[in-house]
Amino acid sequence: MKEANRPKKAQVISFYPNGEFFYQRGMTCFEKGDLNRASKYMERALKIRPNDVEYLCQQAAIMSELEQYDSSIGLLKKVVCELDTHMTECYFFMANNYAYMGAFDEALDAAKLYMTLEPHGAFSDEARQLCDMLSSDDELPDDEPAYVEEHEKGRMALEHGRFTEAAALFQRVLKLNPDFLAAQNNLSIAYFSTGNINQALAETDLVLSKDPGNVHALCNMATFFYQEGDTPHLKQILNRLDSLYPMVPEHCGKLGSTYLYLGEYRKAYRWLRIAEKRGVHCDQVFRFWLALAAFHSGDRKQAEKNWKRVDYFSNKPFHPFKYNKIQDMMFEESTADNFMVKDLLRKEIWENNLSYQLFSLFYLSHHGDAQLLADTARKGPTPQIRDIAGRLLEENQTGMKNSRLEIMRIVEKLTGGEKEAMKQPEIYSFWSVVDSVIGPDKEADSLGWAAALYYLWEKEFGVKTSQKKVADLAGTTVYRIRKHIGVLSQVLNRKWEEELVHD
Repeated sequence: MKEANRPKKAQVISFYPNGEFFYQRGMTCFEKGDLNRASKYMERALKIRPNDVEYLCQQAAIMSELEQYDSSIGLLKKVVCELDTHMTECYFFMANNYAYMGAFDEALDAAKLYMTLEPHGAFSDEARQLCDMLSSDDELPDDEPAYVEEHEKGRMALEHGRFTEAAALFQRVLKLNPDFLAAQNNLSIAYFSTGNINQALAETDLVLSKDPGNVHALCNMATFFYQEGDTPHLKQILNRLDSLYPMVPEHCGKLGSTYLYLGEYRKAYRWLRIAEKRGVHCDQVFRFWLALAAFHSGDRKQAEKNWKRVDYFSNKPFHPFKYNKIQDMMFEESTADNFMVKDLLRKEIWENNLSYQLFSLFYLSHHGDAQLLADTARKGPTPQIRDIAGRLLEENQTGMKNSRLEIMRIVEKLTGGEKEAMKQPEIYSFWSVVDSVIGPDKEADSLGWAAALYYLWEKEFGVKTSQKKVADLAGTTVYRIRKHIGVLSQVLNRKWEEELVHD
């Protein structure tokens, strides 16, 4: 065959790098002052790379310019709370958004948090000016020892998962004040979180040598032994915890939350209620602890009362499904009777977050809530959600597997199971793209499509893998993975070109 007569191979453009194309288009529009078009291009870039910090921050800036302050704050929270806790400047930009909204208390809190984390940061002067503007003279904090500020920075680093940084800060605090037991307790947590088990236990032992009844140290030690599966030592510590009767409200709360973590729900319920009566600060997380402990202790009335006050963690930076204890609760044996799980799922199905909507539908199909699936199939928020709910319901009723739905179930297994997939919900949105590409009239190659989807997902997050490795893991072939990646890329590029023409 002559070279000229050979059929040309279709040019396959990689799926993920195209986000940069839309991002640059958005930046061009932004620089020209065309904010609405800039936002649309950024939305497209984020559909391709939903966790790209640069894209998210730029879209947050555009949203702020468009006076959509809530949307801007939501994007900034996602960046600093879920993706990159070092992006502390997000707190400063959040403070500005809150100030423009007239939410001055929230603005002051965010500005103070930024100054605590970055006392010499790029926006420290502006943050200080904002605080001065929002605070009266009598609200300004008195000068505190340097180690108090260092400890607060360490505590924030610990809370945001920057464990190595937190350990270094707590070490500095202890050099300045070796008797600061709160820093020593937090240092033990930082050590444990980085895998330095022996150092964590040594720090805890040091605290207990100075203060044998230190509630935080004993509670920390109990959680360490529990996570390590060290049952004999855990029993010893539990005996000591059972003999405690703290008077300080915060100590009562710490004891209650520790029992909750250990699954000792009746003990947890007792101490959390004592903490509440003694005036502990009852934020939404504390209310959730109380609700869960009450539920497992058989006090449904108190569980419902406290769950209402959780208000889906509306004042917290994280989505409810991001909390470890929520994740644990959703995969407990008592899930079928847990009204909090059903309430969360019902709410998520009607929220404008496709990833969690789809996770919720698959969760319902796995755990057998046919009524909620049927309700969603009949009157769900969008045609797509109604269609998927209907297919899942039909599967449950007929026992016949739908090959397109099987793709996502295989992906769940490849990620390590439902609970692991829940931690990276955007993978469900990615599946929905594959689902639409295949269409309703075809029987899908479930294994091949699942492997292709999983491979692209791993590459998106920089995981070192290969098509051969994924093919072996999924029980398919490299040829089928490549074929499906090619089809997906061509369809998506054609779709984007059509959108650009009509823009």
